[in-house]
Amino acid sequence: MRIALVCGGPSAERGISLNSARSAMDHLTPLGWEIVPFYCDLGRHFYRLSPSQLYSNTPSDFDYKLAHTAEPLTQTEFLNACRETDIVFPAIHGAFGEDGELQAMLEAHDIPFVGSPSSACKLMFDKGIANTHMAKNAFAVLPNCRVNSGDTAEASLQAITEFFKKHHVTKAVVKPSAGGSSLGVATAATPQEALARAQDIFEQKHGTQALIEPYCQGREFTIVVLQNSDNQPVALIPTEIDLTGGDLFTFRHKYLPTCHVEYHCPPRFGDDVIARIQKDAETLFTFFGMRDFSRLDGWLLDDGRVIFSDFNPISGMEQNSYLFIQGSRIGFTHGDMLRIIVTHAAQRYSIDYTTQAVAKNPQPQKVRVLFGGMTAERQVSLMSGTNVWLKLLHSAGYVPEPYILGANREIWHLPYSFTLNHTVEEILARCGEAEQIIARLKTLVPPIRARLGLPALTDNAFKMPRKMSLSQFCLEAVGEQAFVFIALHGGEGEDGTLQAELDRYGLPYNGSDTDVSHLCMDKDATGRAIDALDNPLLVSAGKLIVTAKQVAEAENIWKAATHKFQSYDILIKPQSDGCSAGVVRLKSAQELKIYLQALTDGKTFLPAGTLSQQPNMIEMPLSSASFMLEPFIVTDAIQIAGLELVHIARTGWVELTVGVLEENGRYHSLSPSITVAHGSVLSLEEKFQGGTGVNLTPPPESIISVKQANLIKTQIEQAAKALGIQGYARIDIFFNVVTEQTLVIEANSLPGLTPSTVIYHQALAELPPLTPQEFLAQLVEFGLERRALAQAQNLMPPRVSRE
Repeated sequence: MRIALVCGGPSAERGISLNSARSAMDHLTPLGWEIVPFYCDLGRHFYRLSPSQLYSNTPSDFDYKLAHTAEPLTQTEFLNACRETDIVFPAIHGAFGEDGELQAMLEAHDIPFVGSPSSACKLMFDKGIANTHMAKNAFAVLPNCRVNSGDTAEASLQAITEFFKKHHVTKAVVKPSAGGSSLGVATAATPQEALARAQDIFEQKHGTQALIEPYCQGREFTIVVLQNSDNQPVALIPTEIDLTGGDLFTFRHKYLPTCHVEYHCPPRFGDDVIARIQKDAETLFTFFGMRDFSRLDGWLLDDGRVIFSDFNPISGMEQNSYLFIQGSRIGFTHGDMLRIIVTHAAQRYSIDYTTQAVAKNPQPQKVRVLFGGMTAERQVSLMSGTNVWLKLLHSAGYVPEPYILGANREIWHLPYSFTLNHTVEEILARCGEAEQIIARLKTLVPPIRARLGLPALTDNAFKMPRKMSLSQFCLEAVGEQAFVFIALHGGEGEDGTLQAELDRYGLPYNGSDTDVSHLCMDKDATGRAIDALDNPLLVSAGKLIVTAKQVAEAENIWKAATHKFQSYDILIKPQSDGCSAGVVRLKSAQELKIYLQALTDGKTFLPAGTLSQQPNMIEMPLSSASFMLEPFIVTDAIQIAGLELVHIARTGWVELTVGVLEENGRYHSLSPSITVAHGSVLSLEEKFQGGTGVNLTPPPESIISVKQANLIKTQIEQAAKALGIQGYARIDIFFNVVTEQTLVIEANSLPGLTPSTVIYHQALAELPPLTPQEFLAQLVEFGLERRALAQAQNLMPPRVSRE
């Protein structure tokens, strides 16, 4: 079967759409189906992509590059290309993809597609229309007030004030009437605040109508509904969404793991309540005329009522999305879930299809993927580890298994469904509750599978997570002749501690050895190693080391730093941590004191706006004892505005990140990427949250010439050699386009491997391109080769016997 996968779109959710499309391609391709990707830009212009293009970069990059290097398809050309496939899978979230417009276009030309028809999408997508439709048919709904961008402020305020009075509203939720992914959603305590939040929606272009509802007192949930072969809706097990920080489920909560929200699937509701939610969801699925799959959001109110508030015709398909979490609870892999959705649609159109599984090699390499830990980078580690596990799962040469490292160095071997949770803490908590969870699943799952026409699961299918010590983990790996894929970031996973333990057992692993990992983890030591090269074009930034205990000395430290750096613009960062944890720009001694006091008080994060140059909440490091003050480097202003690249020269400095590969002492730099930060410092979201950051790979020649890009590669290879990098790394730098000097910021010996990380973009820019799966396989092979070579040269002890 050939599937046209359509992603992108004109809404702010197009970055999530790209991630959904990548995930869909990852899990549909191994079924033996050919995926033909199409991208829709902001202006609803379609482009045909190669599979490798789909894996690279964010919407801004796509829009800019395609506008300047490719010709868009006409609507006729796009529709003809869709006809050359068997079926279209719309993966556009928000406007055009979920409001029925794309579906109506396909319907008008008799082109088969997955998902709900245009009539259902139109009714569901706009919350105001859906609410009115439900109320007319006696469904329970929340009262609401709608204001439009064209209304006068006086008329809007009067309507909102009357709404507050009529419904005794003391706290309201304001959200776009048409939109998703929690974009533009805010709370308000007064009519005036509600109007201001509505105006924010209009100014931020999240829509032309704002919906105002009373704030729900209760517990939030979301539930996926599928269709069986008889076209009857079958609701899965709902996910309870428990907010522990803030009062709204935001875009960041939804798409970047954070301890401020916790998922429970099964939810902490009684079985009778779950059954009622499932029945109501199935009733609404039929009522709106949905097809194939959908996701419904709602509330279990404190008074016991169940209210449905939002409908998602195209549920997100990221690697740990609700769709896959709920599927895993009834025994589905990612591929199983997508196969059921696509084949149901194919059967509706009488499309013939076959499926196949990846044929494993006769003796595939076992891989233990280890992630988690308790550093500030643990959630990024979870995303990296899960992605590595899923990518290698579909390869012929490897059999990966997921393992998570806990707070006390305990390790859990995770069954499939326990791996799909939102945070490290969530997974560890569920491991501790495994007996109760599995007992509930044994009650909840059988009727769902029966209604889907699937065989009952045996007791062996309900696997328990298994706890072990690090030494037991290593001994078992020795017995299996397994490779250990370290997906930990920061702390003992990246500072050489774990590497030393694995070396003791003779186990192969990815990345650099003990000494090199320890060196790269220490940014000050890294800087000294670079400066020892005595190369005026390859240097490190000046540094001043401080500790959290020096709160009382903040004034004197600030004076020393400003004198040393000749600047009142200072950056503070952990000496041994990464992923933007705790990295912030300081403007005064008072801000330094606030930062150090937060560390002394053990704060795990700084709320947005705590410091003058800190627009977003930042995670604080949990393990670093020392911190570095560095001069803040003022860079040229680079951004993509509309479809044009804007470069305003200021100092000549440009921030870049560059991957580097090593094999048998030979170094090869990948293409540099310009990293574009919206604030003073590249945020965690811009690094790892899909669709958020902008990375220009390769760098545009209008900013960095081909000659300069090659010079950067040469200097990166010199830096990697000086540090002794093994296997791979990613080095963050500033490059001055005037002086051609490279200033090394840090070397990441275990860089992030999340689905949208920049090192994949760089690997895809190679000739020939390296897909993410091929890139990860290469990292495994580098590690295996290094261990074999070391043993041959008697540089590493043989494997420790299990006995």
